[in-house]
Amino acid sequence: MKPEERELVRYRLERVEKRLEESGQAGFTLIEMVITIVVIGIIAGISAMLILQAMRGYSDQDARADLTNQARLAVERMAREIREIRDCTATDITTMVPGTLAFVDNTGAAIAYTTAGTDLTRNGTALASSVSGLTFGYSRRSGAAAGAAAQVWNIDVTLTVSRSGETHTHRIRVHPRGFQSASCG
Repeated sequence: MKPEERELVRYRLERVEKRLEESGQAGFTLIEMVITIVVIGIIAGISAMLILQAMRGYSDQDARADLTNQARLAVERMAREIREIRDCTATDITTMVPGTLAFVDNTGAAIAYTTAGTDLTRNGTALASSVSGLTFGYSRRSGAAAGAAAQVWNIDVTLTVSRSGETHTHRIRVHPRGFQSASCG
């Protein structure tokens, strides 16, 4: 470094020191910096825990909403298709046990709802997962239980879904549109 440059650097340092002396500030001590770092660390740790808790709550709510929506959509689809059963004859309602319903709709398509493991299936294709219960109830016009297809007036669908300790039950009573004759119910 040239002597002129050294002189310039020393002059600038003297001016900085003079300003610090005039303002009464001499900088931070090591203890002040350590205390500041510790306080900032504590605040950051608390903030991180709050953010993590909020994220966990959001994730749980999202899982609950997914579970409920999946079950609700499955029940609505079943109800819509059950309304389309052609007639209350044994040829149109082919299986009517508590856990399975198989029928022919008004277009002639065969439809079967049942469970496979924890999935609700429609003709073998999964509609909903995490199913812990599927029940079909068959009743007459009077409300008494129907024992045969010709006696059915209403079909009650109960779908229960469970995941991570959360259980939701969806129920609906459906009256098929084709069940208008005096021979039904």
